[in-house]
Amino acid sequence: MKHYEVSILGSPLDELTYKSAITLKRGDIVEVPLRNALKKAVVLKCIGKPGYICKEIEALDDTFFPDVYIKIAKFISEYYFCSIGEALSLFTPFKKRAKKQTQAVIFQNIPTLTQIQQKAYQFLQNEESALLFGDTGSGKTEIYIKLISEVLKKGKSAIFLMPEISLTPQMEKRLQSVFGERLAMWHSKVTKKRKAKIIEEIYSGKIKLIAGARSALFLPLKDLGLIVVDEEHDQSYKAGNRPRYSARDLALYFGKVLDAKVVLGSATPSLTTYYRYPFFRLKGGYKSSKKEFTFEKNSDEISSFVLSEIEKVLKEEKQTIIFLPTRANYKYIFCYDCGDCIKCPFCSVGMSLHKRKNALLCHYCGYSERIPKKCKNCGSEHLNSFRMGTEEVKTKLEEIFKEAKIAKFDRDAIKSEKELKRVLSDFNDKKIDILVGTQMLSKGHDYKDIKLAIILGIDTILSQNDFKARENALSLAVQIAGRSGRSEDGKVIIQTSNEGFFKKYMGDYEEFLKDELKYRKELYPPFKKLSRVLF
Repeated sequence: MKHYEVSILGSPLDELTYKSAITLKRGDIVEVPLRNALKKAVVLKCIGKPGYICKEIEALDDTFFPDVYIKIAKFISEYYFCSIGEALSLFTPFKKRAKKQTQAVIFQNIPTLTQIQQKAYQFLQNEESALLFGDTGSGKTEIYIKLISEVLKKGKSAIFLMPEISLTPQMEKRLQSVFGERLAMWHSKVTKKRKAKIIEEIYSGKIKLIAGARSALFLPLKDLGLIVVDEEHDQSYKAGNRPRYSARDLALYFGKVLDAKVVLGSATPSLTTYYRYPFFRLKGGYKSSKKEFTFEKNSDEISSFVLSEIEKVLKEEKQTIIFLPTRANYKYIFCYDCGDCIKCPFCSVGMSLHKRKNALLCHYCGYSERIPKKCKNCGSEHLNSFRMGTEEVKTKLEEIFKEAKIAKFDRDAIKSEKELKRVLSDFNDKKIDILVGTQMLSKGHDYKDIKLAIILGIDTILSQNDFKARENALSLAVQIAGRSGRSEDGKVIIQTSNEGFFKKYMGDYEEFLKDELKYRKELYPPFKKLSRVLF
């Protein structure tokens, strides 16, 4: 009998010791008895006989984790504070006797790059990890496709990460036209049956390119040559459940350990990425068009000016998108003059308005106070209660524009992949005139007939008690504005009490990044590291 230290998959327990008559290797997946049940576990190492009685390993699985992936899991467990078993449970294991398919690789419809795109492509080819800092509509996707095709031609595999499933239907069409059956889409809305088939085709070598949300990073692709992280700034790359990893950061670590190229792409890259990695600046839209920006004072309702602009666009038979930060009917008190939100003195989050109680209530700690008559920040008496969720705006617009076709685009309305594809398809086919949504609207959609983009409630993000509030608010505004006027001139209306801030930086995000670096110096990332402690 030999004794082995194993880690239970998905369990927060420390490593346990079991014995086996079979000689096992590091990374083997086995079944072990634990509290009257059989659990899957990963063999970490062979050890000497302990001074206590051990249970015996029941069975050996036909899957395993290569040593390099155990190294990655160990890093995850140490950096994100979890057990190795929890870290390894993120991954789909490799198969020991996987069949291999060897086919000649011929790709159709590979895009022809412009001169500036070719320069960007050459720059990325020469860097192990780099940022493609390209404006919305500048043609980043064409460069990604060219990079992926070259990697796949060498017999290697690639991963294309996107922050949201709302990106996948449109991107799937573009990638499918080039890579065909070698491509698979992977995200939470894909059925279990389809996922099982995808994994079998990865084992066989038929699928060489996986595109999807952050979980796509953990699939058992052999000879990984490239990881593309599109919209790398997006907060959706951070997992909210344990282990609370960042897929963007892990992609960079994967690249280092697996010797794979990593390309981060965004029109509004995070300040940390901009500061730490070499980048290529891809300016301007792929198609020449102009955008007109109009700023309007923050309001607690849709103004007559906004309604008149929507009416003009409807008459031209073009489309409008309307962004709001919340999908329900959250209500906060804002200062009309300075845009400051009244926050809880203990939690630093906006307090919700309860008119019946004549009070503001913190939904975090329960603290309450009377509704103030003056702004605590500037002393102004011009206080507004901001209450515009997607449902409320949709209802109001339907009352005014009775002939218009209006749809919601948020997590309340989109609950399945089928629903997602239907709404985006209807919008693309101009069956929807006005799309009202949350941050899902900012995720890289490319539709030629969006003439007007309306950004409401952006001050709620700008006034958050977060060192990244300015970055988050501006990034979101730039991304949503980028949906308008992609093939012809467009208009963007931003409702804000901070016109000076948005006016200065909307046309030059790089200038904002340079200025923000001065603000962060010696205090915050990328100059200092912050840890988050949860109780």
